[in-house]
Amino acid sequence: MKTHSIKSLKINHFIVFLLACAVNSICHAETKPLNHNFAYITNQGEDTVSVIDTALNQVINTIKVGKAPVGIAVSSTLQRVYISNVESQDISVIDASNNTVIDTIKIKGSPVGLALSPDSKTLYIADWFDNRILAMSTAQTNSIREVNVGDAPAGLTLSPDKQWLYVANRDSNDIAIIDTATLSINKRIKVGKHPYGVFISATGKYLVSVNVRDDSVSIINTKTNAQKKIKVGYHPYCAAMSADEKTLYVTNTQDDSVTVLNIATQKPIATIDVGNTPEGISIDDANHRAYIANWGSNSVSVIDTTTNKLLTTIKTGEKSRAFGQFILVK
Repeated sequence: MKTHSIKSLKINHFIVFLLACAVNSICHAETKPLNHNFAYITNQGEDTVSVIDTALNQVINTIKVGKAPVGIAVSSTLQRVYISNVESQDISVIDASNNTVIDTIKIKGSPVGLALSPDSKTLYIADWFDNRILAMSTAQTNSIREVNVGDAPAGLTLSPDKQWLYVANRDSNDIAIIDTATLSINKRIKVGKHPYGVFISATGKYLVSVNVRDDSVSIINTKTNAQKKIKVGYHPYCAAMSADEKTLYVTNTQDDSVTVLNIATQKPIATIDVGNTPEGISIDDANHRAYIANWGSNSVSVIDTTTNKLLTTIKTGEKSRAFGQFILVK
């Protein structure tokens, strides 16, 4: 009996040990620290930028910029954030290390969409009213080239190899493909009505045009230019794709929702209710979250991209737009 009791005791202790290890492993997985990346949100109604710590999902700073800020481009390499101010006709340059404006660059035009080359050496600016693209050196901001494109250029994005700049021309209903070496138009691709937001996937395989008046997105194979148009919600505006190129998220301004598309099947897999009049969207892939700027509710909605559920809502400033890729990775 004594031997049996000791043996049973050892087995019980071993079971407790295994359970403790399992619990410790689960707890460790749940408490794995998030990356402190930062979302920069333009608030067009109050001439500010809200800075959100994506690990905390809190606004940690509010920065005064030019008049009516719209577009945004971020550089982890330079630790700089560029803001287009359409009414003051200039670009605010923010030092991300201390969140202060360190330069204001005058633009003879109406800057809206922004995009940085992958090496952060060139900032591309869409001049909405003058129908042109400006290419500005980030090292010498007085060095600016330009090219005329279609009518009302809005969204911009660059291929990962920095060879091609894609421009959504809203009133021309096309995407202009610009050779960045010569700053000349290589090709035009007809898409849906009123393309506004444009996005290219991590490998450059997929180009996405968000067609406002068609309630659709065009997913274009950049090698063949083959195009698939997919219906989304009412009055879509911007899109962002996961780094693994499996999922596309599209903001629908008049449905107050985000449509989630499966890239492989090219079909919707979810519709997520967010704030009022959602516009800009970016994905923090490291933390598995999508951030959506809500113009109408002065807020940012946060989606858990592992579950495609609304995680939280963060109050920002008046008329939040965040047009462009606005997540800065530290």
